[in-house]
Amino acid sequence: MEDYPIIKEKNGKKHFFRFTMEERIQHIILALSVIILVLTGMPLKFHDLGWASFIYDLFGGIKGAPIVHKIAGTALLLVFFYHVVSLVRNIGRHYVAPMRREGRLGFVSFLKMLANLPLVPNLKDLRDIIDLMKYLFFITNKRPDGARFTWKEKFDYWAPFWGVFVIGITGLIMWHKEFASTFISGFIINFCLIAHSDEALLAALFLFIWHWYNVHFSLSVFPMGTVFLTGYLSEEMMVEEHYEQYVELMKQAGRESEILPPHGGDAHEEREGGLPS
Repeated sequence: MEDYPIIKEKNGKKHFFRFTMEERIQHIILALSVIILVLTGMPLKFHDLGWASFIYDLFGGIKGAPIVHKIAGTALLLVFFYHVVSLVRNIGRHYVAPMRREGRLGFVSFLKMLANLPLVPNLKDLRDIIDLMKYLFFITNKRPDGARFTWKEKFDYWAPFWGVFVIGITGLIMWHKEFASTFISGFIINFCLIAHSDEALLAALFLFIWHWYNVHFSLSVFPMGTVFLTGYLSEEMMVEEHYEQYVELMKQAGRESEILPPHGGDAHEEREGGLPS
């Protein structure tokens, strides 16, 4: 993160650092492998529908599609394991090591540190959801000010994280079911088939509807969000989605006088909340 300027200006507009090149590459591999897995897996689940055979044939039919599916599955598992290793490495480097140097590392302090990691759901996320519902139902005119990661982004992260784990384990068992049958029963192998298929469908619906809408198709980013390519988010989107972090970064850069009001509205009115009289 030290190699990336926190605030970068281009064509007179500010852009705020969000993701490293390493994280963006992980995301691209994840996205491509998931799309290929869906295209080669869903035709089997819905084999009685007309579109299924057409899509399956595009990947080589009964001979080629299973090979493509396994290659994409292997890529997905590799990037998942790499992500977990890099996650542990970064936590150790940026959180555990400083605590150890300062003599603050203990079991309780370690648990508190984990609970306060940026992507871990917390009480603020619950308050933000409640405040969003109040805003949508006209109880207040103040929208929640997002932190570094909003509750939607945390949901975006942990849902696929769990999904990859379930799909990966059950996929490996079905891929090597002869070997797996030497230590688990056929009932469990059949259960893995159901779990793999249903979890894959759930993941596809989640990613192609919830995730794609929020990051690509919503009116604020349509036709496509570019942060997954550039690593930077525009000032407009920072104000809209991550206002708390936006204010913090602007103050760190000594640019308090340039801070915009939240959500593009009047600063005093947004901070006071409540419906205007």
